[in-house]
Order: sequence, then C-alpha cells, then structure tokens
Amino acid sequence: MYDTKVALARTRGDVMRTLRFASKFLLGVLGIVAALWLVGASFALSRWAGFVLLAVVAIVFYSTVPRWLGWLPGILVFGVVNSLLGLVTHRAPTNPGVVVSTGVAGLLLAFYAIGCIVSYNYDATRLSGTDRLALLVYLFCMIWPAFAPNNLATVTPVVAWSTSIGMAVLIASFASHRARATKKTLR
Repeated sequence: MYDTKVALARTRGDVMRTLRFASKFLLGVLGIVAALWLVGASFALSRWAGFVLLAVVAIVFYSTVPRWLGWLPGILVFGVVNSLLGLVTHRAPTNPGVVVSTGVAGLLLAFYAIGCIVSYNYDATRLSGTDRLALLVYLFCMIWPAFAPNNLATVTPVVAWSTSIGMAVLIASFASHRARATKKTLR
C-alpha cells in the first residue's frame, strides 16, 4: 500500500513538472510572437517607436542570456540540419521551390555550426558583458538577412556580411571567455 502511494506521488510530481515546463515553454513562445508583433506594429506606427521597442527587447534579451543560452544549441541544430540538406540537395528544406547555392548553404552551415558549438560550450554562470553582447550580435546577424531581399541562389553581401560578423564576434568572445576561465583555474 505504501509503495503504491509513493509511486502515485512520484507520477503526479512528474506530471506536474512536465505541465509546468510545457506552460513555461508556451508562454515563452507566445511572448516571442507578441514581441515580434509589437515590433512590427510599432514600426508601422513610427520608426522611432520601433527602434525604442527594439532597444527594450535587446535589453531584455541581454539581461536574460543565462536563461536562454541553454536552449540556443538545441535550436541551432535545426539550422545545421537545414544547411546540410541545402548543401546536399541545393534546395531549401522548408521551401523546395527555392534553389540554394553551395556557397550560401556552406556559409549558413558554418554560421549555425559555430553558433551551436560555441553556445553549447559557454558557461552560462560566468558570462561577461562582452559575452552577452556577442550573443546578441550573433542573434541579430541571424535575423538580419530576413529584412533583405531573399536570393539564396548566390551569396549576397547581406548574407556574407551577417554570417561573417556573427561568426567573428562569437569566436572572439568565446576565445576571451575561455582565456578568462583558464586564467582563473591557473591561480
């Protein structure tokens, strides 16, 4: 009888923990959708209102980096897989009618793979301001090409610049992060 009560309590606890996680996840997704909708609406209203709202969103992302850094590699894996499929098939996996050049697929593969590897190896408890800023720049570089005319058949300057800047900033920040961590362990 006692074992049944204990097992039932554990099962209830697992169910409640799963429901709490699912509700937090859904609230996060709804928050992101609402923030994107508000940014679009504010830019439609006024450019200044849009930039002010973008600044507020950037501040929120900057202050919450340790919370979402653990999820970033899991999300970027999808970018790696899509880039690999684009490299092999020369088609966008989400839209097979779009032709993807080898150069674009290779750049995106490097961009997402570096982001995935670096964000997985960051120590979220010891992030400096530079590390947080580098992650924000990387995220900005990820969405930057979405605001430009899409042409995945050739490497456009927008894609080349955004991927190059994002990778360079993230690698430089990670190198300094590792150097600080190594320096502290040697003391």
